Amino acid sequence: MKKILKIFIPLLILGALTYQFRSVLFDTQFLPAWNNLKNDLQIFFTNVPCVEPIPYTLGTFDLKFNISQKYFLSAFTEAEAVWEKPMGKNLFSYAPEDSSNDVLKINLIYDYRQQATSKLAELGIIAKDDRASYDMLKAKFTALKAEFIKVENNYNNHVQNFNDRQKTYEKLVEYWNAQGEAPRQEYDKLQTEKSALDAQSSQLEAEKMQIDETINEINALVVVLNRLVITLNLSVEKYNTINVARGESFEEGMYFSNGIIREINIYEFGSRAKLVRVLAHEFGHALDLDHVADPKAIMYKLNQSSNLTLTKADLLALETRCGVK
Repeated sequence: MKKILKIFIPLLILGALTYQFRSVLFDTQFLPAWNNLKNDLQIFFTNVPCVEPIPYTLGTFDLKFNISQKYFLSAFTEAEAVWEKPMGKNLFSYAPEDSSNDVLKINLIYDYRQQATSKLAELGIIAKDDRASYDMLKAKFTALKAEFIKVENNYNNHVQNFNDRQKTYEKLVEYWNAQGEAPRQEYDKLQTEKSALDAQSSQLEAEKMQIDETINEINALVVVLNRLVITLNLSVEKYNTINVARGESFEEGMYFSNGIIREINIYEFGSRAKLVRVLAHEFGHALDLDHVADPKAIMYKLNQSSNLTLTKADLLALETRCGVK
């Protein structure tokens, strides 16, 4: 009853004021401003959590994740239920045909985060959100980084040797061209050296490809290690990528709102359970909920738990936001 009064009393006051000043409000010169006010009020009451379901739709959907839209959309339903079942209330509604600005758009975006997860999967490495996975990845990173430094030094020496040989070859070619023609014996030596240089060049390309592959593996390890550092709240220095500058922190998902446009961006898919949990967390932000202190809560700042139900902290935050006593 108190909740109803909280909504009804402001509307009653607004209605009384509208009636009292109707001659002014509906004057022609005030109509544009009045129409804008009506639109703002409509958007406000549509977007207020718990008053009306928040409409959402599918935005960007990147096929490189190798999951279907149907699979992705079904995860939305599970994430909704995390909040709706305890409240016994419809808090979200899927609106596939709604293209208005105020509808919440959910995007699946493929970038370096999913690339890292996919790369490790190719190598047979599935990282869980626990200390054992972190220690395993750290050991692989340390060993691979040491091997990379050794191989890179050898490659640089080989490149230097190739460049020196090529310069000597080019000078000899230039010399004999200036003489008009090289003697047969010298010509054969130059041809032999050219073949050797071509073979060495091919070998360098193969070495470079192997180094690039090692760099990709190291960078994939770095991305996931840095995510685990955040997820597990570890007091360690951030790992650095090789030949790639990234200042952003790892976020599997993110809620964005500027007052007009609202979006949820999902950047990684490792498992169904984690996808649902990330979506549920971002749905919580869409309900205008802040982070809570309970590490097991859906709205905890770090996605370090496997829990898929609301904790007392989550429920209290939601009930407070919805005006439930």
